[in-house]
Amino acid sequence: MMPTLPKLVVNANLYTALFPVTAHGVVMHNFCVPASKQRIQAWLDQLFAEPTGGEVRYEALGDRLFFAIAEIAELRAVGPEGGKGYTSEIDTALWILARKVGGKPTDLRFIPSWLFVDSGEALASGREVWGFPKQIGRFDFSPQTSEPGAARDFTVSTQVVETFGHDAKAQLAPIFEARPRQKSERKHGILGSLEAFAEHMAQRVVGELANIAAHVNTVLAGGNVTMAFLKQFPHAPDPHLACYQGVVESEASVLKMRRSGITQDHYDVRITSYDSHPFAEALGVESGWQDAGEASWVEFDFEQKLGQQIWVAPT
Repeated sequence: MMPTLPKLVVNANLYTALFPVTAHGVVMHNFCVPASKQRIQAWLDQLFAEPTGGEVRYEALGDRLFFAIAEIAELRAVGPEGGKGYTSEIDTALWILARKVGGKPTDLRFIPSWLFVDSGEALASGREVWGFPKQIGRFDFSPQTSEPGAARDFTVSTQVVETFGHDAKAQLAPIFEARPRQKSERKHGILGSLEAFAEHMAQRVVGELANIAAHVNTVLAGGNVTMAFLKQFPHAPDPHLACYQGVVESEASVLKMRRSGITQDHYDVRITSYDSHPFAEALGVESGWQDAGEASWVEFDFEQKLGQQIWVAPT
């Protein structure tokens, strides 16, 4: 039986949104990045299988990560709280595509390994309510134009420690970069519907992922994506212990699909590792510039629903 929970104390100093949120005017670019399936699986097992004693497991699907850049023009709470105003947000993430073990073939989950945002409010709300692993980043992007598929440069930086040591000071440095390399041979890069966008995304999966392309298509075409997180808080007397630890799943639902397409250029992507941010060691991401081909882009509105707690550590 679920214990009775105390009521959250809410005052004027609250820094966290407590409601489902809607995102409007979202422009998202997606790049497919090679990685190591074995290391991705080890990452998932550390986050979910080990803490839950195997009760919750997610299986990595293939050896690819999705590097996503989302520029959100308007983010506001659902319901009366939404009338108090809104904020904007930029977030970038390395997403893992996984399958929930013991579920149906279409029980796909998108799991963020690293995620960077541009504001403290976004960080606090994401971590505290859902369990998004958000960190603060700085974003240097070419300006948006009326054509989302036009060539743009993207650089994401954060505070890093290049090499751990007593005298090593954290400093701002680039972690994710994407730059156009050459024009695409496509004459028309617009995808006419959510179904067409889903079909294209399914075609981007290669190798082992190609075996589940139809399931990817089904899930994306339905307009609903389920994410999974390990949500936890350190115990004050001993921060190596968790005073709360649970697995949360949350659904994002498309409210309005405005348009989508393929970039007009092929892109190179570089993910730079540091001791503080070991992308290569943790996920097998290759160093240096990598050919990511054409990116997909989508302009849409969506709702991020509140989470469902599917497992919680006993106390």
